[in-house]
Amino acid sequence: MNRVSAAGLVLALAAGLALLGVGDPTPSLASQDVQSGGADTGSAMTVHGRKTAIEDFSGLAVTVSQTRDLTNQAVEVSWTGGVPSPRTRSLGFDYLQIMQCWGDPGDDENDPDGLAFRETCQFGMNLPSPFTGRSGATSQAANSRSMTLGLANYPSRDEKEVAPKDVDDPATKDVDERDAPGTLRTDAKMIPFRTVQGIRFRDGSPYKPYRMIINPATGNTTEETDVDVLRESFAEPSTNEVPWALTSGDGTGRAVFEIQDAGRAPDLGCGAPTVERNGKSVAGPKCSLVIVPRGRNNPYTGEQVNLAEGAVHGSPFLPANWVNRIVVPLDFRPVTGLCPLGLSERRTAGTEMVAEAVTAWQPGVCANNGPLIGYSAIGDGEAARQVLLTGAGSPGLVFTADPVVPGLGQPPVVHAPATLSGIEIAMNVDANIVDPNQADGKVPPEVLAMAGSALKDVKLTPRLIAKLLTQTYRNDAKDPDAFPNLPNGHKAANPASIRDDPEFRVINPVFDWWDRTQSSTLDGLMVSLGNSAGSRQVWRWLLADPEAGPFLAGKPDENGIVINKWYKGLTNTGLDTFPKADPKCTEVTFDKIAYPHCTQNLRPYLGSMSEAALQTLRADTKGRLPVFNELTLPPNYDPVPRRAPGYRFAMSITESASAARYGLFPAQLCKPLRDTKKKLLAGVDCRTPTDTALQKAAGTAQSSTVPGVKVIDPTVAWKTPGAYPLAMINYAVGNLWEQADARKDYAALLRQIAGEGQQPGLGRGQLPEGYAPLPQDLRSQTMNAAALLEFGSPTPPPPSSLTPPPGVPATGLPPSLGPVAASPAPPIARASATTPGGPMGMMRNLLIIVLVVGLVGGVIGPVLKRMGAGRGGPSS
Repeated sequence: MNRVSAAGLVLALAAGLALLGVGDPTPSLASQDVQSGGADTGSAMTVHGRKTAIEDFSGLAVTVSQTRDLTNQAVEVSWTGGVPSPRTRSLGFDYLQIMQCWGDPGDDENDPDGLAFRETCQFGMNLPSPFTGRSGATSQAANSRSMTLGLANYPSRDEKEVAPKDVDDPATKDVDERDAPGTLRTDAKMIPFRTVQGIRFRDGSPYKPYRMIINPATGNTTEETDVDVLRESFAEPSTNEVPWALTSGDGTGRAVFEIQDAGRAPDLGCGAPTVERNGKSVAGPKCSLVIVPRGRNNPYTGEQVNLAEGAVHGSPFLPANWVNRIVVPLDFRPVTGLCPLGLSERRTAGTEMVAEAVTAWQPGVCANNGPLIGYSAIGDGEAARQVLLTGAGSPGLVFTADPVVPGLGQPPVVHAPATLSGIEIAMNVDANIVDPNQADGKVPPEVLAMAGSALKDVKLTPRLIAKLLTQTYRNDAKDPDAFPNLPNGHKAANPASIRDDPEFRVINPVFDWWDRTQSSTLDGLMVSLGNSAGSRQVWRWLLADPEAGPFLAGKPDENGIVINKWYKGLTNTGLDTFPKADPKCTEVTFDKIAYPHCTQNLRPYLGSMSEAALQTLRADTKGRLPVFNELTLPPNYDPVPRRAPGYRFAMSITESASAARYGLFPAQLCKPLRDTKKKLLAGVDCRTPTDTALQKAAGTAQSSTVPGVKVIDPTVAWKTPGAYPLAMINYAVGNLWEQADARKDYAALLRQIAGEGQQPGLGRGQLPEGYAPLPQDLRSQTMNAAALLEFGSPTPPPPSSLTPPPGVPATGLPPSLGPVAASPAPPIARASATTPGGPMGMMRNLLIIVLVVGLVGGVIGPVLKRMGAGRGGPSS
């Protein structure tokens, strides 16, 4: 299962971009920028580095897993032929830098050195360098846009820089010539960022000086920094830049890069058909992924740095470094979608577990003259409530894993299987191997060779997951007295983190050789806010487990680890949320204001499972350390640091489709293997949400309270060989009292779901990654439900429409009738919305599938725009 492909949040299928191969083994700079290595599979592209007078990167081959039909998602950037990054000293050389840019890399005539192109790249937030050792120098200014002032053997200004025309020169009549893209003033402090709207940010020169900012807590005034300037467009939590991508001991490397379209990065504008620039509407930009390899030679003198103590320095945008750039063209889905304006809109709502699928199915519905499908993510219980409403504006069809049973006087409903997917513990863990000089014993060569690479097979038992969900590790707890003594009177042996849990280390022996630094561990298991059937599925599985269940009830494990006392006795199998029960808070008073620090500051909820997956990719929990910083604006607790590539240790509970969108590996859910003395030996019978494991779980589904509607019992699936225990079938539930035209539209969606919507792929209307195709009997049930919803009887469709796509199991017999929960009463008229043909209609089309729950910070990004002069104009 390829975990890097994804379905879009905004629905469209963009036209393909021609990828031109370059045959010359020593290409010019122009051809090098856009070459393809000819190793494409689908839209994958392989590009190669170049040899210059200073560095030879010609052996470096970089592959980007997907370059077309992109949206907000992740792509895998992998490479071979690199030089291993240092692991026993500070990171000062031999790494890659990756960024997304909106400019035209091929404008050689007007921009031969790419000096204007570099201004269009989202990069420069000074993200910290990963810790690779205590000795040696770290690359200075390599993670920024600032100039390298005062560094030995580095000029204060590269000779290839072009100065703008003099402001005081009478011949300079056009203000644009004084601040032209690609130029840099001699007294500039940074290489400015330029937005797709044409706004060029301040560079710190007297012509465009940095501003003075006031700390409201102290009243002190300080000059802003280059990072302060960039925060007007992007910030540390939202940027997708990778300033430090490490190469493993065998010369290979992998980085999962977050691609951002115009919805999340409006100043890049990728996927926007048009943008407003200088008061005019112009065609959307040509976006690119740029990789800048950093070697071990001074880019100006050519001398190799001292490998024990030295480092290469400077921003990747310095011409001497920028000359080594490798550019991969990217083609985005249009963010406005492909559905025509003026279509009727039909409201749907329901579980977030179907969100990726609904967004992928929508273009297929439109292509078959169907309606525009409006979708909002809500909890399963709320979905059941809303589909039974009869007022105007309520959804006539919802998605939920729970059967919907109408009450007296409420409308009858029909259930149609829609998706088969799973709840997943998604992870982003890099092998952070201990410095051999600090290890207790000799680090095995095969372990040392893993350094910096992503771990694909981290194992978890149900009891380990129970510990993560109950603040059982000391780093996750706020109450210092949360761990009572053991029954024998001894103190509880709760470790600081899962990294130090003997149960975890026995089944994951690589962690015996982990970095000894205490911060090199998990910053809590990220979970989302709200109630859901998926959360309940997790608790049902844990509570039935022979080791996790007793632990949740209060029984210590064999190592003396006890549950946090605020969770003791957790036995409710109907629990459908992830509580944060530790009530302890600490408090700091500053300037007569109290600042509390509680569990939700340390380990906050995320707004949705999709956001949890995104933040796992970013290795950023959004938490706050109990360290108060009175110098920040405004004063606040310091954030839990975002982990750099090579040192990430992040996990979340999400759903398999969001995990696939963001290229995350699933944790393996394993059963403990013990000897006759109950000693833990290994984790066995491990399972992940593959198509096969999900379909095997579907085969165990049990009848529910609604005849014909089946649900997966995690305890039964866990006992079934190869079945994934957290698999779930989600149903589309249609209101049979809807007006005829609405029922016809909803039926069109159901036919899309049961037909082309079960064909895996990235095409319009297909099934995105993270879902398994429904078995044939469930697809037939959906077709019957579509007929019942539209015509009031289960008229069978032609047999050809039921032919399963490749890979879809043809098991079971189609039922004679879609499952109906009835309650007779007269129909209620309901209004239908129409998408207007003006600008507001286009925006409505753009936002129609945006998830309502939890996307404010994690998905939309810095959408709120700052005003003109504050961004880049001369200061008065």
